[in-house]
Amino acid sequence: MPIIYDDEKSYRFHKSDSAERCFACNENSDRLLIVRQIKSMMLVHLCHNCIANNFSDYLLDNTRPWLGEKGNI
Repeated sequence: MPIIYDDEKSYRFHKSDSAERCFACNENSDRLLIVRQIKSMMLVHLCHNCIANNFSDYLLDNTRPWLGEKGNI
């Protein structure tokens, strides 16, 4: 059974975001992190350079509660 959250609209991605490219610089990076853009309050993918250079425009967002089973990994 899939986990259903009651806060799905809080975890929407920006309409211009792509999981393959950095939202800010549009570079194809092998490692993108998901952060919240403060201006739109929507999630976007950023490369590490853009996070470092624009940290005041984005938030790390780790607010969703874990609803899965707790145990050993």
